[in-house]
Amino acid sequence: MPDGSVDSIVTDPPYGMSFQSQRVPAERRKAKIAGDGKPFIWWLAEAHRVLRDGGAMVCFTDWRNQETWRIAIECAGFDIRSHCVWDRVGHGMGDLSAAFAPRHDVFWFATKGKFKFPGKRPVSVLRHQRPASHHSPHPTRKPVELMLDLVRAVTPSGGVVFDPFVGSGSTGEAAAIGGYAFKGCELSPEYFDLAKANIEQARQAQVA
Repeated sequence: MPDGSVDSIVTDPPYGMSFQSQRVPAERRKAKIAGDGKPFIWWLAEAHRVLRDGGAMVCFTDWRNQETWRIAIECAGFDIRSHCVWDRVGHGMGDLSAAFAPRHDVFWFATKGKFKFPGKRPVSVLRHQRPASHHSPHPTRKPVELMLDLVRAVTPSGGVVFDPFVGSGSTGEAAAIGGYAFKGCELSPEYFDLAKANIEQARQAQVA
């Protein structure tokens, strides 16, 4: 990809924790996420390269290694601007006897150069119901409504959104709904096909 060719990056990368969903019985659990067995931060320098000056990045992570991600994002050349929360409305499982019931995810908001929000200043806590596990083959699918809020918050009208870890395509769907151009990468052929279908469906819905 050319230098400075995208206006925003909105992504949910592998966190480097060998994630395995515990929300469903063992026989129905999905495969572990490709590339999630070790810290997965090498791509940040490339992300900084392809992002235009004045662009922004939203990068989800996990509370257990968020500091590693903060340091890596800054080392790649980004300026950290905000630490934000997605309130999932309903809580997950986790340790039922010795941990608070998990109900949120975290993400870093970072910029390159002089950035200005294209619209109203967003708040640092976004509240959206997470998708039911049986509605998607992907174990960490984000709600399209959440990704649409984020894409709109950091991308100029008609801009180019990039997601280097497409997964099931939530960011691409959000870009299609919001009228943005979209570029993405996905390692898994299964998820690539799923994302392609989801994004195309979202595009068709806008012209119907």
